[in-house]
Amino acid sequence: MDLVSEINNRKRDNLYRNRRSISSAQGPLVLINGEEFLNFSSNDYLGLANSDILKAAMVEAVNEYGLGSGSSQLVVGHSVAHELLENKLTEFLNRDAALVFSSGYMANLAIASVLIDSNTIILQDKLNHASLIDAARLSDGKLVRYRHSDIDHLKTLLEKHKQNNLVVMTDGVFSMDGDYAPAAEIASLCKTYNAVLIIDDAHGLGVLGDTGAGLLELQDLDQSQVPLLIGTFGKSFGGCGAFISGSAIYVDAFIQKARTYIYTTAMLPSIAVAMTQAIELVSNADEHRKTLCSLIYLFKELMQEANLGASVSCSHIQPFIVGSADKTVGLSDALFKNNILAAAIRPPTVSKNTSRLRLSFTAGHNKIQVASLVQEIKNNLNE
Repeated sequence: MDLVSEINNRKRDNLYRNRRSISSAQGPLVLINGEEFLNFSSNDYLGLANSDILKAAMVEAVNEYGLGSGSSQLVVGHSVAHELLENKLTEFLNRDAALVFSSGYMANLAIASVLIDSNTIILQDKLNHASLIDAARLSDGKLVRYRHSDIDHLKTLLEKHKQNNLVVMTDGVFSMDGDYAPAAEIASLCKTYNAVLIIDDAHGLGVLGDTGAGLLELQDLDQSQVPLLIGTFGKSFGGCGAFISGSAIYVDAFIQKARTYIYTTAMLPSIAVAMTQAIELVSNADEHRKTLCSLIYLFKELMQEANLGASVSCSHIQPFIVGSADKTVGLSDALFKNNILAAAIRPPTVSKNTSRLRLSFTAGHNKIQVASLVQEIKNNLNE
């Protein structure tokens, strides 16, 4: 493999990825090289990543449990902190059991070694997150992808493969387009075809539903309709790590068989303590959710008034599709020069000619900041 040529080709095609070092806590304003930037690229949707309550909980937990977790959870890494977090999750999500992982990627990859065999057809939405796709590719099953949120196409594929073991996997809120999966309709189809439905609601949890329990709460879906729910603490909960939740037998199967659970160091106990506290904050974050909704509505309204259009997304993720990678990077760079962070998303993360700014809003933003973003997009779009 010629890595030098590959890297050079990425630079030539404006697909090269750069990192920027932030010297402050996450929030609507961050510091880069001593300068303050408006941040519209964060997944910290409820503004909890710098919560004084969560920081205090974590510091106290470090003093109690120390820093490291010591080993895998199946050796000596499983602490009371993990157990309390899992119990809190089952209460919050109204499910039978939960299991915490070190990251969302590991939670999704676990599916490959637990639920899928050589007779399994894995049906996935075309726009699913990479971790769901990788889980299927690493498994013994066959991956078949249906057109984005196309219920008729999914039904056709379920009918075609009905003699197989069937698993359907979808994002809840899609990370690049911000739209919602038609989860209720998918659940109904899965029941008809005896398919196991798995929903990764990483971007919906915390924001959607009366108590922040996500897309399933919003669409009134229970464990019988969605047997496995996957979520992350790295977004609305302000921390890191992830979980799967469902029936006790499913969770036990993951404990016994999931390679990404068995063979990795456990989540830090201090993180587990902080995330237990975060669930309490999220479930009582009505005002944060209302603030976020009002900012999304304002953004869409201002974009229309500026003749820039607005995405179909009604969520906290608002894609502004530019088209070419060159133009998208140019716009992102122009905004950066005006102290606004708006990430340029390009292939292979999104399809060719759909490069976009992935704009994400948090409860920490205000109306003036949103108006400033729209004005700067308008000013710099054609430069």
